[in-house]
Amino acid sequence: MSNSDILLISDPGYEGSSLLFNLASRLSPNIVWIASEPPAIINAIIRSYNFKGKLCIATPKQWKGYNFVNLMNLNEVSIAISKAGENMDRFILLISVIPELLLIHGLEKTYLFILNTIWKIHNQGGRTLALITKGAQSRKDEIMMSRPFSMVFRLKKDLIDDTWKRWLIVESPCVSKEVTPIDVEDYKVSIPESVMEAIASIKKFK
Repeated sequence: MSNSDILLISDPGYEGSSLLFNLASRLSPNIVWIASEPPAIINAIIRSYNFKGKLCIATPKQWKGYNFVNLMNLNEVSIAISKAGENMDRFILLISVIPELLLIHGLEKTYLFILNTIWKIHNQGGRTLALITKGAQSRKDEIMMSRPFSMVFRLKKDLIDDTWKRWLIVESPCVSKEVTPIDVEDYKVSIPESVMEAIASIKKFK
């Protein structure tokens, strides 16, 4: 497993969540997902990758098959993460509720929560992949929330000639190509091999 914690700053849409789930599934068969996405989107993403590992999903939306997490209380979020990962070895924490946490709790409390969460997940043998949506928070919040992560990705998309075009930008000297087009098929988002190589290279320096 890579030793890198990763933050993805994505343009609005399902693509950011799907890309991080793809990455998580390639790094570990064990995933804990603290999700804010609608259940239909979550299910579509999971089906797209035919994931066969162990997956625990906690969401603020009460839904059959998912654990409930109360975003109004950061202690409850922390407890939900710990319980979900109790019986998982070297798991990935995928957390896509940071914009909601910033909205509810503000920058200071959310920043400290993420710092503590990353430390706790490392102690459990895991790694953290996080998602924030561009424009959902201030530029200051975006910059500060990126600081605890060893790698920062950006997913950008534009509508060109009536077709969505998407690019992945990797802010790391370890990657050979910083801007790479990415392909999307239904809810499945590809990850360039150069990005996987960059993630693997981080491990060598830990």
